Amino acid sequence: MKHHRIAILCLLGCALDFAVCQTSVRSQVESVLDSGPGREKSHEAVSKISDHPVPLLMSIAQSTEGSYVRRTRAIYLLATFKTEESERALSELAAHGSPKFRCPALQAFVELKSRDAVPLLISRLDDHAVCMHIALTDPARKQDVYVSDEAVRLLEQVAGQSFGQVSASGHRATKPWKNWWAKQKSSAKPGT
Repeated sequence: MKHHRIAILCLLGCALDFAVCQTSVRSQVESVLDSGPGREKSHEAVSKISDHPVPLLMSIAQSTEGSYVRRTRAIYLLATFKTEESERALSELAAHGSPKFRCPALQAFVELKSRDAVPLLISRLDDHAVCMHIALTDPARKQDVYVSDEAVRLLEQVAGQSFGQVSASGHRATKPWKNWWAKQKSSAKPGT
């Protein structure tokens, strides 16, 4: 019986050490994100801290406890890992994350140069959630930016063209991009 108690205590001690270690790793990564040394240096630092940084960064990006800056830096840092795992994480954030984090996730996904960037952007053309506000002058006013506005901006960047149209609501027109995508899909050769 005494040996069982010792074994249980040892197991509990190991589990506690593992939990403390995991918390310590997360704290260290959060500290790197909070200090903001730039993406290249952050990538290097996080890679030294954790052997599996993508799930940790995704957890930080999705956390409701972290600051906006920390969470956004975690999203942009995900793009530097260029793995299928980071691609899935960014795609998930862009589609289902909080609206204010969908736009950074779209930008980061485009930075991955994934062949799925255009389909992901097209899928966000009907997303009218507000992801940010911008201040305009002449006349001075604040304007909401929809996720769909950011998707159009990024499509212009990726496709290298602009339709330059604005909808009746004052947001970026999405219909020209939907038509463009329909033409792209119909002109694609079967099997490609």
